[in-house]
Amino acid sequence: MYRMKKQASIEFEEKTELQQQKAVRCKKCGYTITDPALAIEPHEHTFRNPAGYSFHLVCYSDAPGAADAGEATPEASWFAGYTWTFAICRQCQSHLGWWYSGPDRFAGLIATRLVR
Repeated sequence: MYRMKKQASIEFEEKTELQQQKAVRCKKCGYTITDPALAIEPHEHTFRNPAGYSFHLVCYSDAPGAADAGEATPEASWFAGYTWTFAICRQCQSHLGWWYSGPDRFAGLIATRLVR
């Protein structure tokens, strides 16, 4: 009976490690930001902001590891009808992208600031 419990525990640990490997993480600190299953289509976009910086975004319906920062604004929004706020890592506060709010809410995260 002890062996069965130990084996079940090992299987659970392996599954947990596998799930962690599949998580989308902050590149700077490794904190879990979201799950690949929450990707929304079209999933990836490349935009240039008014200052001339380009960003390749990956979009997710939710990103629990990313907090809102700042006041919502429609100014220079890349998605018509949406306002945006900054999305930052809940652990290290790195800028990861933007939260968009409009008819629905989603996160547009900068691909180079994530480990996918």
